[in-house]
Amino acid sequence: MRKIVFRALVFVFVLGVVAFGAFQAGRFAAPAARFEPASTGAGGDELTAAWADFIRAQEQSIALLRDHEFFGTEQEQAEAYRGILYGLIGAIQNGALPNPDQPRFVRSVDWTSKSGLDNPDNDYYVATLRDDAEYRIVGTRGTTRNLIFQLVLGQPGVGEAGTSTNISVLDARDMQIEDDGSFEILMSRSDPGPEHNWLPIDDGAETLIVRFTYSDWSSEQAGRLFIERIGGEGVPSPILTPTQMARSLRRAARSLFDRSSTWLRYSNMAWTTMPRNGVSRARPSQGGLVGQYSAFGTWELEEDEALILTTHPTSATYQGIELGNLWFVSLDSETRTSSLTSDQALLGEDGRYHFVISAHDPGIQNWLDTEGHPRGLIMLRWQGLAGAIGDAAQPSTRRIRFDQILEALPAGTPRFGSKERREQIHTRATAAKRRSSG
Repeated sequence: MRKIVFRALVFVFVLGVVAFGAFQAGRFAAPAARFEPASTGAGGDELTAAWADFIRAQEQSIALLRDHEFFGTEQEQAEAYRGILYGLIGAIQNGALPNPDQPRFVRSVDWTSKSGLDNPDNDYYVATLRDDAEYRIVGTRGTTRNLIFQLVLGQPGVGEAGTSTNISVLDARDMQIEDDGSFEILMSRSDPGPEHNWLPIDDGAETLIVRFTYSDWSSEQAGRLFIERIGGEGVPSPILTPTQMARSLRRAARSLFDRSSTWLRYSNMAWTTMPRNGVSRARPSQGGLVGQYSAFGTWELEEDEALILTTHPTSATYQGIELGNLWFVSLDSETRTSSLTSDQALLGEDGRYHFVISAHDPGIQNWLDTEGHPRGLIMLRWQGLAGAIGDAAQPSTRRIRFDQILEALPAGTPRFGSKERREQIHTRATAAKRRSSG
């Protein structure tokens, strides 16, 4: 009888594991929800119908977040609504207003329009293009650590475009740049020849993303960018029609809802599959920037706990770490130290970087401030690596009591008082504001 009961229990357990695995696989294999515009109907007012879609997209986007388990604490609830505001600004800037015949670079992700666990060390500029046109970019290099141009299909996160369906990528290190830092890039289907910097255009090309990546916020400066459609110089834009405006409204509606759905799916995947209070191995990024290595982690800590995350110096031209909330939005990186680069962090006497993730200031330089969130996401990035990150240099974590922090760090770790913290934050905020007004 005992054998029968035991076998039955084993069978139920195995069945449960299989069912849970199938549920999880289906949960992440299923595509993110997508926005479906309503039909205007015969003789309908297309502008009124498009505006109704725009409002409906906002309502459905916040409903996605309100119905999710991440809609937990009061802070997480407030962040959900702010996340929709970020998305709404981005949808208007990048969905409703761009004109690919008269393109311009827009600072697409900043303090008003965070999106997709954006990197606070990047200045992101986006231009919307046509795949049947040719364009010219002129600019200056600046002094940021990296500068990369990435042309992708569609809009990242909208429809089935994904987040990095690349058509072409051009790194400043591979470009011809004049001694004064100026350059020109041609975008076309046909190769203009080796004397030109070239970004190939192909079917479906729509979004050009430019990243100026900083490692030292205070000393580095972004360059300048200008784009124009070849053959469209001096041609005025056509008079706006109701059909065009309706199309723009629906484009913004789709952008807002689809991106909200995409980022929620990514965040849910990271939270569910990544080790709790741990971090994954550094691997080539599956989304975002080509050639970048990244690692994901999570934290879930009590008030009297902390997480020590250790990384190593590498050959990367840039490496950084940041914290994000469960809505896949970066935390406040201007007035809090929720992110640090290798230039901003203190290298320990043991030759490693030790970051302390906690709600309270531990009194050391490498504090990653959780902004009061009891749980959230961790992301590490490496760019310009000479080779893969080996086993010995992989990031690691250790969960401890808050009062154990100093004894868990290298003996020579200097204390960092309230005066030093205020100076650190003032330096960050000043540099960030200078970037946003540049």
